[in-house]
Amino acid sequence: MNSSYYHPLKSGTGASETSFRLNFAAFLIGLAFLLVCRFYDYSDDTTGLFIWFALIVTASTAILEFFFYPKTSALRKWKILRPACWTRIFYKELALLFTFGVIGFFYWLFPIFRYNDFTWKYFPFLKEVLPYIVAGSLPYFWLMDKIDPETEDVYYKIGFGLAHFRKTVSGFELGNYVRSWLVKAFWLSLMQPAMADKIGWLINYDLDYMKDNPVEVFWTLNVACFFIDLAYASVGYLMNLKILNSQTRTAEPTLFGWFVAVMCYWPFWGMFFYPNFFAYETSNWLNLLQTGSFFWWFCFVSIILLEFLYAMATVSAGIRFSNLTYRGLWNTGLYRYTKHPAYVFKNISWWLISLPFLRQDASSAIRCCVFLAGVNLIYYLRAKTEERHLSHYPEYEAYALEMNEKSIFRGLTRFLPFLKYKPLDNDKRLF
Repeated sequence: MNSSYYHPLKSGTGASETSFRLNFAAFLIGLAFLLVCRFYDYSDDTTGLFIWFALIVTASTAILEFFFYPKTSALRKWKILRPACWTRIFYKELALLFTFGVIGFFYWLFPIFRYNDFTWKYFPFLKEVLPYIVAGSLPYFWLMDKIDPETEDVYYKIGFGLAHFRKTVSGFELGNYVRSWLVKAFWLSLMQPAMADKIGWLINYDLDYMKDNPVEVFWTLNVACFFIDLAYASVGYLMNLKILNSQTRTAEPTLFGWFVAVMCYWPFWGMFFYPNFFAYETSNWLNLLQTGSFFWWFCFVSIILLEFLYAMATVSAGIRFSNLTYRGLWNTGLYRYTKHPAYVFKNISWWLISLPFLRQDASSAIRCCVFLAGVNLIYYLRAKTEERHLSHYPEYEAYALEMNEKSIFRGLTRFLPFLKYKPLDNDKRLF
């Protein structure tokens, strides 16, 4: 098995692929662009604004890494190695266009992608950006063919096989390729429309709504936190490119890992799992507590703080953010203190948001607590399946073992030993 396919960047065990401070700076640059658009009342085309935001954040990340984080800078990594080979480029382009065709067929086949409140804005985005992606793919492959040490990558092998009707790629490589594109096709269709909506909110929101209205202040800060989270959640899926050192190395190889992740997202969560098995939020803290009371303000501050920390966990990943994939190690930002900060702070916030134990009757309270505990269990399983996948990489294993000793939650392992990280046995490693 070609190890360069899985480890294209040898940055050293435990070395982070990115920096929280640089990612946050890149986000602020993108935010400044949107605020300028707000000042000039440019609010008609949120899809176009999203594209520009993604490009600005990505370019800012690459430039900042070049000057301040050279050990993983994509701009410093690549060097001209050879003249381009147009035969290889043709095969790679063929593989990419075939992949786009298959994804487009499934988007067309399943109406749930086209006729719903979540993804209907995604297709105007695709219609606008796809011609540029297709046009840019040829010079992209031309450049990568000149600078990438791995000339016959999985795109080449798939394209060669399509052109010559031959099997030229291993089962694991083909499966990993399919899973990687499935991750992007599914989550980008959810994240991009959500981010476009948040951009529209930012451009059009009237700050006067918050005057003498603490509930509106809460909702404004709540949306702001999710705006930060979605900024990198959406850009990360779009900018999955080897030339940026943000490509997918491997995607989750187990069906169970996929199940516990995908079930947490629309349409599976909202249309099936939540209403039938996990309907814990029959009410929330705004309805259960008296506005302005001590406990009301306690929940206000705590929930916003937890949501902000959750958003900062996403910023830690930067343009390398993704579910179900390994795109390089990040042990920066909140990941310096725990392996799963996003899951931890998100799940704690849900207990404060719903206050399931404050119900009029005991049976309802117990039921809601059990349901929310079930949601917590799902995220525990997500964390464990992610750890199992990433443990195939020695740099992640070293990081996770270090967290056993340095995590802010390390004391819990004395009482809950199953929380402690355990590396994979050698006979269970994929590579």
